[in-house]
Amino acid sequence: MTRNEEMKVKLSVEGIDAMQIKVGKLAEILKEAKTLADELASMEIEIKTKD
Repeated sequence: MTRNEEMKVKLSVEGIDAMQIKVGKLAEILKEAKTLADELASMEIEIKTKD
């Protein structure tokens, strides 16, 4: 078979909108987690001992 044929298919995927919203929320949470991790990594800790 050497011919190229075009076929049109209608497709419905349920739940894709909810999935996109959750992916967006996850991306925001991951950005916040990275920011917090960077802040923690750059913090200086001072340890004092009692005499």
